[in-house]
Amino acid sequence: MGCARLAAVNRRQGLIHVYTGDGKGKTTAALGLALRAAGHGMKVCMIMFLKGRYLYGERNSAKHIPGFQIEAYGQKHFIKSKPGREDIEEAEEAFERAISKVKAGECDILILDELTHAINLGMIRLDQVMELINGKPEGLELVITGRDCPPEIIEAADYVTEFVERKHPYRRGIKSRKGIEY
Repeated sequence: MGCARLAAVNRRQGLIHVYTGDGKGKTTAALGLALRAAGHGMKVCMIMFLKGRYLYGERNSAKHIPGFQIEAYGQKHFIKSKPGREDIEEAEEAFERAISKVKAGECDILILDELTHAINLGMIRLDQVMELINGKPEGLELVITGRDCPPEIIEAADYVTEFVERKHPYRRGIKSRKGIEY
């Protein structure tokens, strides 16, 4: 089988990736996959939940990479407990946008960044996510990131990588640094 044919077969398979755990690097791992895919001409769509008003460097970088688009939703505050109505509306809009991208066939890879956090806060229902997973097109590669991934999603995934924090400068009082953590 020729290289082009093999690539087409592999691309059509469309597996599910989960990057979870309390360690740093989940979004960065998803971005690495996105960069690799874009370098091979694949269309990558990243929907960022709960990160709408933050100025993350990856949002600026994606503008310079053909076939790679990032859309961010959320307010400019970290949600620790109960989300407000506007927070929930932003998360719902992000999920609806993801569904519309899937239905329109806009992406070869769809990254749902911090989706598990939105689920755990009750902003997105787990059954909605499972419906997306179970009904996703065969060729769509789906990536879900965030802490405390529900077991149902882990069970449905083909790849599960857990990030474990061993050390973090935040614990020593070092704040997030532009270009490194965001």
